[in-house]
Amino acid sequence: MDSVLALLWLLAAWVGGADDHPACLVLGGLDAARAQAFVSSDEQRLADVYTDERAARPDVAVLRSYRERGLRLHGMRLERRRCQVASDDPDRVVLDVVDRLAPTTVRTADGSWRRLPRDEWSRHTVVLRRVDDAWRIASVSSPRWSRR
Repeated sequence: MDSVLALLWLLAAWVGGADDHPACLVLGGLDAARAQAFVSSDEQRLADVYTDERAARPDVAVLRSYRERGLRLHGMRLERRRCQVASDDPDRVVLDVVDRLAPTTVRTADGSWRRLPRDEWSRHTVVLRRVDDAWRIASVSSPRWSRR
C-alpha cells in the first residue's frame, strides 16, 4: 500500500467521519493535513492538499487573513456528519459532504486566547482528483441551501 495513502487513512481515523468509503477516508486525511497547515500557518503545506493554486485560493486567503491579524489557530479540526460518494471514477471522485469546524481557539497578537464562533453544519460538494498517484482536492462548492 502506498505510504501516503496509508498515512491519510490513519489521519482519517483520527479526524473521524460518517462514512468509511475509501474516498471519504482520503478526504479525512486531507482535512487533517489542511488543519495542520492552518495551525502551523504553512501556506505551502496547505497548497499541497489541492490540485492547483485556483483550488487552494480560498483557504490560502483565510490563512493569510489570520496571519495578517496576528491570530494563531490551535486545535483546529473538522467534524463530519456525512460523506457520500456521488460519483467514483479511477482519477476523480465527487463527494457530498456535511461538516463543520469543531470548537477551535485562536491566540491573538496580544497573547490572549479566544474561541472562534461556533460553526454550523454545512453541505459541500468536494471533488477529489488523482495527481501523480496521490489524491488532492480539486474543488469545493456549497449549494445555496447548504446549511444542514
